Amino acid sequence: MTHDVDADAHERHGYRPGLRSRNPAPEDIRPTAADARRTWSLKREWSKAFVLMLVTLLVGVTATLFGVSRVTDQVLGTGDRLRFVSETVTGLRSTLEAHEQAGIRLLAGSGSESAEFLEQQNEISRLFDDATAQLPAERMRAAAVQTEEAWQAGLRAHSLWGGQVPVLQPATPETIAAYAAGSAGARAMLSQIERFSFEEMDAGLADATELHLLVFAGRCSLLIILAVAVLYLRRRLITFLIRPVEDLRRGVQKLQKGDYSHRVDVVRRDELGELAEAFNTMAEAVQVSHRALSHRANHDPLTGLGNRTMLTERLAEVFRGQPGRGAGHGGLLIIDVDNFKAVNDSLGHEGGDALLIEFAHRLRTCLRAGDLVARLGGDEFAVVVMDDGDGARTTGVAARIHESLHTPFTIGDVRLKVSASMGAAERNPATGSPAELLRQADFAMYMAKRDGKGRYQLFDARGDDTMSYRAALRTDLPAALAAGQLGLDYQPVIDLGSGAIVGVEALVRWDHPTQGRLSPADFMPLAEETGDIDEIGVWVLETAVRQVAGWRRSMSHCKDLWVSVNVSALQLTSAKSLARLEGILADPTICPQRVVLEVTETALATNIDGGITAINRLKSHGARLAIDDFGTGYSSLSTLAALPADILKVDRSFLAGHSKDAASAAMLEGILGLAGKLQLEVIVEGVEDVEQLDVLRGLGCGMGQGYFLAGPGPSTVIEALLAAGTGNRAPDLR
Repeated sequence: MTHDVDADAHERHGYRPGLRSRNPAPEDIRPTAADARRTWSLKREWSKAFVLMLVTLLVGVTATLFGVSRVTDQVLGTGDRLRFVSETVTGLRSTLEAHEQAGIRLLAGSGSESAEFLEQQNEISRLFDDATAQLPAERMRAAAVQTEEAWQAGLRAHSLWGGQVPVLQPATPETIAAYAAGSAGARAMLSQIERFSFEEMDAGLADATELHLLVFAGRCSLLIILAVAVLYLRRRLITFLIRPVEDLRRGVQKLQKGDYSHRVDVVRRDELGELAEAFNTMAEAVQVSHRALSHRANHDPLTGLGNRTMLTERLAEVFRGQPGRGAGHGGLLIIDVDNFKAVNDSLGHEGGDALLIEFAHRLRTCLRAGDLVARLGGDEFAVVVMDDGDGARTTGVAARIHESLHTPFTIGDVRLKVSASMGAAERNPATGSPAELLRQADFAMYMAKRDGKGRYQLFDARGDDTMSYRAALRTDLPAALAAGQLGLDYQPVIDLGSGAIVGVEALVRWDHPTQGRLSPADFMPLAEETGDIDEIGVWVLETAVRQVAGWRRSMSHCKDLWVSVNVSALQLTSAKSLARLEGILADPTICPQRVVLEVTETALATNIDGGITAINRLKSHGARLAIDDFGTGYSSLSTLAALPADILKVDRSFLAGHSKDAASAAMLEGILGLAGKLQLEVIVEGVEDVEQLDVLRGLGCGMGQGYFLAGPGPSTVIEALLAAGTGNRAPDLR
């Protein structure tokens, strides 16, 4: 059957072979209601085909088995007949030979075996009768009869048959020879029977061979028929099953690779047609869903602007230097709506969303063709300004945005005046990645908010370096204590009258592996932000009080030496930290009466009631309280009277301006007088020269601290200084 005839026949069955995927539109391949009905079944067709092949195979196997059985029977029958004839002839021949010898002896007169001879005759006659009855061929039976007749004639001629034997007379040698010759001739006739049997065997084998050839020819014909059927079914399988399935497989692969527009062009009214229609329906649904998801993945659902993903893609274009986009030059604006939380609080989230939608609309009106505005989340937006080599276009966009915000927004019945803080960054050779540009613009926006909001700020690398430095310290700080990078220096507090060291202030230091030795001002504010102040503060107090307690035990002249430790306001508000501080002060071996806790005036003023409660808990263990940096905070005189203070540490600013500023001198004198009235000890910080020292002595100040008196130093240096004793002026320990 030719391909055209086969195709026409199958087209009549309801399908069109040989179709390929050509990405038609879905409406072009969607079948009508009539076409959708299945008029042909792959299952039925291929079931019939395989049943026919199975029946053909079974018939062939049966015929083969029958033919082989016939050939085998033919060969075995021929062999059996040949064996029977051979055994019969052999038996007759041997019996005739024995009978001939007995007859010769009787003729010679040398034997008296006539009775036995007659029995042999009867036995031979019986054998001939059996042979005549059982030999398989007529010719063989006729030859047996002739042989028997010749044998009997020879016996009669020589008086050896039946009743002649008893009266037999001895014969002459010539008669004996004639008898022997006649007997030999009769035996020779038996060979004719054997010849006939061989001829019969040849004929039987010829029939078996012919039957075998017929069986072989039948098997070959059957194999040829099966081969043709297999090739035919293979062709049909490839054309009408495998190729459409391959089309479906390629369609699935294209879907997996993201080609959602691909459709399978298999229009058939069978199972594959239904499968193709289902695939095309699924592909169309996936394409619609993909478009919706792609839009959702790249756009903000509230404002319809691009989102962070779209912003990232556009920034990547800037860094790739897309043709026609300014050879990689571009600016980035980060915009944050000022006081947006107040809008949400007053108008609700629906009002806030309405404001964001209107705000997004105004941003669009301020951009040029090719620029991109995106919403990053909340009230934060971003603008990518393309083809901006010198930053002027970015500045112009920012100016237009500020100008547009002069007009109030109308949200329902409410008119709102809204401002925005904007940070800008320009892509330059030092900007390594889109993420870096985004970080720079975000930092600039943060600086704009910090400096007053409603303004525009260009990225400043120096300010960024400071922020990066702080961020690096913030990252390293949590591991500093565990790594053994923190240590303590001690600065002596001097009795200005005697010059003796009466106390030491513990000052924490951070030996940073890359930044070197850092003072508390460099990292303690960060510790308060990160929460590490609790662990560091507890460690400083415990280390300092135990160190100074050891000096008091080892040096008798230092038995009254005290140690002061700075305590953060956050430690006073943390129940856990406060409990740990109390646990240290409860140890009598450290002599808590020789411990001074320093708290800044400002820290206490921000939480006066809670601070006083915490201080009283600590003082209940015997510790004293020093108000640090007094004179620079915001506490009033009434607050000072309420504080459970024991020592005032006067800020260095009052002493530094004393000789030149009469107001500073008056304030210093007033503080010293006030401390005397409140029975508070006074320590003046920042003694830097002899003139300042003389002023303090003249005012009757009891204690001082500063580099002129003694600078801070490690424990080994301070221990050596204490062991050597002190004079009127402690040496500079810097």
